[in-house]
Amino acid sequence: MEKLPPATDWGLSTKPPGQPVAVGQGSKWEDLVRLTSNSDKPEVGSSGPSSWDWVDKHADAVKPQHRSAIGSFVIPSHSFHREDDSVRRRRDRNDRVANLERTKKARPQYRSQGGEEDEDFDDEAYRERRRLKAEKKAEKERQKQLELEQAGPIPIMLPQFISVANLAAALGVKVDLFLEQLGELGFQDVSREHILTGETAGLVAQEYGFEPTVDEGEEDDLKPRPAPEDPASLPLRPPVVTIMGHVDHGKTTLLDWLRKSSIVSQEHGGITQHIGAFSVTMSTGKPITFLDTPGHAAFLTMRQRGAQVTDIVVLVVAADDSVKPQTIEALKHARAAKVPIIVAINKIDKDDANVERVKSDLAAQGVEIEDYGGDVQVVCVSGKTGLGMADFEENILLLSEMLDIRAETDGMAEGWVLESSIKPIGRVATVLVKRGTLRPGDFVVAGDVAARIRTLRNEAGHEIGEAPPGTAVEILGWKEPPNAGDLVLQAPNENRAKRAARYRTEQKEREEAVSQMTQQGQERRDREQEKREKAIAEGRDRRGRGALVPAPALAPAEAEAEEPKIKVVNFVVKGDVHGSVEAVCASVLEVGSNEVRPRILQSGTGQITESDVEHAATSESSIINFNNSVPAHIRRMADDAGVKILDHNIIYHLVEEIRGKLSEMLEPLVTIKVVGEAEVLKLFPINLKGRVFKNIAGCRVRNGQITRNSTCRVIRDGEEVFKGSIDTLKNGKKDMAEMRKGSECGISLEEWDELRVGDNIQVIEEIKEKRWL
Repeated sequence: MEKLPPATDWGLSTKPPGQPVAVGQGSKWEDLVRLTSNSDKPEVGSSGPSSWDWVDKHADAVKPQHRSAIGSFVIPSHSFHREDDSVRRRRDRNDRVANLERTKKARPQYRSQGGEEDEDFDDEAYRERRRLKAEKKAEKERQKQLELEQAGPIPIMLPQFISVANLAAALGVKVDLFLEQLGELGFQDVSREHILTGETAGLVAQEYGFEPTVDEGEEDDLKPRPAPEDPASLPLRPPVVTIMGHVDHGKTTLLDWLRKSSIVSQEHGGITQHIGAFSVTMSTGKPITFLDTPGHAAFLTMRQRGAQVTDIVVLVVAADDSVKPQTIEALKHARAAKVPIIVAINKIDKDDANVERVKSDLAAQGVEIEDYGGDVQVVCVSGKTGLGMADFEENILLLSEMLDIRAETDGMAEGWVLESSIKPIGRVATVLVKRGTLRPGDFVVAGDVAARIRTLRNEAGHEIGEAPPGTAVEILGWKEPPNAGDLVLQAPNENRAKRAARYRTEQKEREEAVSQMTQQGQERRDREQEKREKAIAEGRDRRGRGALVPAPALAPAEAEAEEPKIKVVNFVVKGDVHGSVEAVCASVLEVGSNEVRPRILQSGTGQITESDVEHAATSESSIINFNNSVPAHIRRMADDAGVKILDHNIIYHLVEEIRGKLSEMLEPLVTIKVVGEAEVLKLFPINLKGRVFKNIAGCRVRNGQITRNSTCRVIRDGEEVFKGSIDTLKNGKKDMAEMRKGSECGISLEEWDELRVGDNIQVIEEIKEKRWL
């Protein structure tokens, strides 16, 4: 312990140690020093007042710095014979004094044992301290709020898809509380594993004071280049012209005249069923890229895709047929794509051609042709004789010059997939290049498929060294055929292309997961709503009590009768190109009714494989093969497995066979014809053997004729009570084969003996008729 410093160090006077000092004559400190150094201190255990009692009594008067030193006071060894209990009591007392002082400072008020307030406590000063403390705290809160306002919302980066649990962790909110708050925001049936899109998660983050940024994968994904600042400085490129119109209006015939070829003769059924891309050099020497689209109603997606990637749309209308449904549809696609239109009225060489009728019908559809004060050019042509073809070329070139179509020839190339297929030489995609130049060895990405260009071929099948803007080429080198309509982007290297394809694949899987979860949640909500509606419908309000009484449940047979099951016919679709597969799938799914419908389990391009046959045999499916050759071993394998192959190359023939196959699953139409009718007049019990009796109905034939072993039904009070066959037909004791109108006979029914007087026995004939979709 530290020794007590001399009294002189505290600025106090002291007496020599040998001189007695009377208590109260000097300072309190001197009195304490004298008393603590008194050698006459009583012995331990003695009775009577002690000098330490005086110390305890006057402890509060000691200055704080002196009082703190008392606790560490060391008694000189010559003052006491030994350290007794009084020393320990003094130390405890000093500790209590110090604790009492700390308590006074901590409490707002100190009350004595009598309950009166301490005189030393200043209430005004206490309130002032509290007020200053509150103002300081409020100022600190204002400064904090001001800093937050100046800093703005907290930025946060969100992925394109995020689970609820991960979003709660990112926002710093407990998951259970976060789920409750999402419910307050309008989210229903949300769990921890529920996937939110980046846009939805961003809206939620804004509610929590964050500034969200959705990561769109710009680092991994490939994006098209921005539009050039000065397009006028770029070189010209050939215009892309799409030929559109109704089926059999002569679209391909016009192209044959321009190309000096005969593509129509190569098409099955004389109709175009693919998107054809051709580069044609006009008489002026300028090249134009033509896209030929099919006009059949099944190829809607092809026509829409052709309108999206083109610069000019040529709408072909037959002079003898005028405007048709696919003509109107082509107009809608062109207007949606905001593409200029040139109308070519074809087949004007026919005797029944009516050009004015075509013009008026086009005007009725909103086409502002030049003859009626509009700006849409109209050219009358004949694809067979070449009449008006020179004017047709001139109008296309004039419109392309007015549009001033230009594109970059350098930099990363861009294009669109027109068609994709699997050929003996490999997986091929027809790509229309819009910007840049493609060369063999370049890396490209279309959708979630990456490829290194192995070969470039033109429409004639010749290999070329490069494909500049406005050129349609076939690209070989794909690992999988891309989907028609996908955007093709060139990548700087192989790693970049693979990374972009991998990112798109993951994004596609996440989107499918989100769609599946959304669908499951919707189905669950629909089921719950159905149950609630069913409970309300089956319940009945009990009068006076308001209780719900459930209605009697239907028997399983009655439930099945009320809700007939829809029959499903499975198909596997294989086609030559992706566009044809799309058209076939769309056409097949359009066939059906509320009794039978088709279902496509699998579809793809290329020839039928062994796995396709095995899959069809397992799922009891039929294989649709469109415009493909079927290898002999595949056909034998399908015959052995009992799999039917529907082989077609004309789409409307295929649709007719699909309709016939689905019609086979329809229940026949049954018509009941009443052949004869007899009335039961009396019942005669006949003893067969022993105590076995059987009722024979005495009847009179009212209409027609009654034949033995024929099908009959028993009508009682206007309802059918039995349907079976006639077992016995007698006239007297003779067995009869038939009885005619007006005669009397005895009738017994097979396995039914509950006839009554007054029943009508009707002999019926069921006529079944096959139904068709």
